[in-house]
Amino acid sequence: MAMGLGSKRPVTDINVTPLIDVVLVLLIIFMVLTPLAEKQKFIRVPEYQPEMQPVPPDSVPPDQTVLTALGNGNVLLNKQEMTINDAMQRLHVAYDGRPSKVMFFNAEDSVRYEQAVKVLDAAHGAGVNTIGMMTDPPLGGGAAGEQQ
Repeated sequence: MAMGLGSKRPVTDINVTPLIDVVLVLLIIFMVLTPLAEKQKFIRVPEYQPEMQPVPPDSVPPDQTVLTALGNGNVLLNKQEMTINDAMQRLHVAYDGRPSKVMFFNAEDSVRYEQAVKVLDAAHGAGVNTIGMMTDPPLGGGAAGEQQ
């Protein structure tokens, strides 16, 4: 124990400086690690390959499922317009016994992000485990690798 200046009594107060140092270090660690703990959905983004030609929506094989979110709140399930609940019931029945549970998703430009994520979550809940994102083919008649 330390002795005070000019007195013969020992100092009985707690030295809080090391405690404050430890608390500040823990605070910094939690501030750095908290943003990393958010929930994430992992996706695989394909590499660009210029020799691949875009597939028009009319030539999709019949065994593949294409789900398109519409701006009016409904969805197109393989070109048939229906409500989200009806589409999810059909997806659940179709994917129940399938070993490969792949579905392709597209959305109109007028669809809000919230609606698109709602449809994707419902499809995942209906049994789809791999979702391929479809995009519109590039505009214009230029080469496939041409930037606009």
